[in-house]
Amino acid sequence: MPASGHVPRLKDVAEAAGVSLSAASRILRGEVDRFGPETCDRVLAAAQKLGWRRNLLVSGMQTGRTKTVGVVIPPFDSFWVDVLSGVHSELATADYLPITIWVGDLHQMPHFEMDEAEGLKKISRLLDRRVDGLILWPSVGAAYYGHFRELVERNVPVAVIDHEYSEDRIADSIETDEEESARAVAQHLLTLGHRRIACLSSREVAGQSWAIRRRKFFERAVTSERGAQVKSWRLNEKGTNGLDVAAEILRDPLQPTAVFAVTDHEARLIYQAAERLRLRIPEDISVIGFADLDFAADLAPPLTTVRQRPVEIGRRAARLVLDRLDQADLADGPTTIRIPADLIVRNSTAPPRST
Repeated sequence: MPASGHVPRLKDVAEAAGVSLSAASRILRGEVDRFGPETCDRVLAAAQKLGWRRNLLVSGMQTGRTKTVGVVIPPFDSFWVDVLSGVHSELATADYLPITIWVGDLHQMPHFEMDEAEGLKKISRLLDRRVDGLILWPSVGAAYYGHFRELVERNVPVAVIDHEYSEDRIADSIETDEEESARAVAQHLLTLGHRRIACLSSREVAGQSWAIRRRKFFERAVTSERGAQVKSWRLNEKGTNGLDVAAEILRDPLQPTAVFAVTDHEARLIYQAAERLRLRIPEDISVIGFADLDFAADLAPPLTTVRQRPVEIGRRAARLVLDRLDQADLADGPTTIRIPADLIVRNSTAPPRST
């Protein structure tokens, strides 16, 4: 029995159980098939009685793995909170620990990630702590792209959420199926009879390539319908002019009867602008969003939107990293996983008024 205040060592467990140090180590790692049930029970009981805990620092030096994954994703909104939940769940199942950090002050959303130097500093801090892999949100992934090759050479797997690399792809990515989702939105509005349709996009900066794809796929789907028109707007680089752009859309000579907003955040701007202009939703203007954020069903009227699957996205991102860690070499080439989404029809869309 170790002295009071002494941190129990593996050697103490082995002595208390009457087994060799090697046997105690193997049993406590879960390699029980080579030993009898009585021996295993004795070792486990001794470990519990002594309060022995596995030293992951020592284990990491022995195996080259720290059993940690750096997760550079902020809890920006309910979508990203659920992504983090999925990441955490999958890593915990595999006995990995996420180290979650982000850049800047959450109160300065949505453009806190613009400090690229600080983002690189955060990544370096994770690598200095020898994380086994990285999961990045799109803005950080775009900023750090130039360093991915260095990570591949060091066999550090990277998964980026919501950012697709069209050329020289050297990082895995996972995203919502933007094309099918945009097609479902367009089909919903066209089936209702809308033919003059507006699209309100986000900032469309480098780290928001998902917004560009979402808008372009939507435009393509609408214009494939004969006689249908679509006109798109986007926010400025800092996203500070949203309400002005929303009002501009509703006053435009196109006189759109419906607006597709690339996220529920932009859809809420349309609601605010419509209230100022004394327009009713959906009687005067139909509105449809994307993400099904936690406030979408509470808007008046409840928002028709596309429900993404953030928990699944987070789990699959973590699984991508874990699967890469099981490979001896990361040179097999990256993969892109696209997760379906679901159109949720509520009361903010309806057939256009006859004119």
